[in-house]
Amino acid sequence: MMDNTPPTSPGLKRAPQRGAPAVPPLQKGAVRERWSFRRQPPVFSPLSVRALLHAAAAASGRAPDPRPGLQRLLAATFVADRVELTGSGTQALELAMRTVWWRAGTDAPSVVALPAFGCFDIATAAVGSGLSIALYDVDPDTLTPDLDSLRSILAGGVKIVVVAHLFGYPIDWNGLQECAAPFGAVLIEDAAQGHGARWWERPAGALGSLSILSFGRGKGWTGSRGGALLQRGPAALDAPPHRLANPVPRDEASALGTALAQWMLGTPGLYWLPASIPALRLGETRYREPVPLSRMTRAAAAMIWTSGPLATTEMFARRSNAWELLARLPFSDHVRPLRRQLGGDPGFLRLPLRLSHGLAGFRDAGHARRLGIAASYPSTLGQLEPVRERLVGPETHWPGAEILVRELVTLPTHSRLTNRDKATLVRVIEEYRRTPEAR
Repeated sequence: MMDNTPPTSPGLKRAPQRGAPAVPPLQKGAVRERWSFRRQPPVFSPLSVRALLHAAAAASGRAPDPRPGLQRLLAATFVADRVELTGSGTQALELAMRTVWWRAGTDAPSVVALPAFGCFDIATAAVGSGLSIALYDVDPDTLTPDLDSLRSILAGGVKIVVVAHLFGYPIDWNGLQECAAPFGAVLIEDAAQGHGARWWERPAGALGSLSILSFGRGKGWTGSRGGALLQRGPAALDAPPHRLANPVPRDEASALGTALAQWMLGTPGLYWLPASIPALRLGETRYREPVPLSRMTRAAAAMIWTSGPLATTEMFARRSNAWELLARLPFSDHVRPLRRQLGGDPGFLRLPLRLSHGLAGFRDAGHARRLGIAASYPSTLGQLEPVRERLVGPETHWPGAEILVRELVTLPTHSRLTNRDKATLVRVIEEYRRTPEAR
């Protein structure tokens, strides 16, 4: 069953929540504000001075190695029997694919099924694993796997399936297990974007026999970089012969430098500085080539350990802002919310909406971007050349994923949003309905 959030009757305006600031009346013409240099980052993952100092001490060896403690924390939080810390979430996903393939033996098909719509780093991990790739479609109304499409892939003998909680929207894990079980397929849970999401009170990242986490700068709970592979069940005791390189001092310094920049520049008053440098390509989705697998740096582990309470506070702020926006946004045939799965509690890393003309439907797309509104992934995974070179399976067309490429837009939900920011977001979405492009 699905829970529609909220109604989508054309022209229906929603009353503000009790205690929420009233939305100012819409003026004729495009909505514009004087922002000077202020620009909303699309996501915000909190770090503190204390976390940076702990990271510097750990990286220099003046403090004990925080990685064993972090492994125990993640094992307890996500009910895992084995935790491996990696240099990134992408590396953790590649390690998960390699692990499943190693356990299956050489007689198993060397193919992994991926969602046709998702972060390009999923494709990077698959290419790095050396496996062939089959793509299944995604339901554009829920961001969950299209089960008919997935069944057609599994019927061809695929035994490894990656499923992802996109933008913090949890997947119907029960339905996926019922779909995969008759085929003997293993589900790898990609919870890189799942911080704060829950499925029937179980946190995203605690659902599969193998789950992966990411602690990059935009993932809610951050160490500026790093990932983790979580394993459960008897198979977790098997140690596949995968070698992970140990980080060198340069890696430690790089982690600290990235974190310092994130702490200094990740606020609306300063984010315009890095965003104005084209070479940084902030906010762009691009394919990255695989890199050798490595262990997490001591610096990243220290920051993840120390920033855990901040990440929890930030998660509650994201949820509050997202629900407020959903209650106030003017939904219509041109502006549609996603349907939330019954039993799913989103973490709202960002707030995804389907707009009839995507980001191009705004009268001033640049103004929308300055507010933190962002287009989603620019293509399906099937359009990436490294994926096409490895593509197998019956599916060659993914209509749900193609709809999401055209229409999906995400709004910021983080704690740096002010009441004025939220009111402006609501008014800009209201203006979207009145632009000629969106009629």
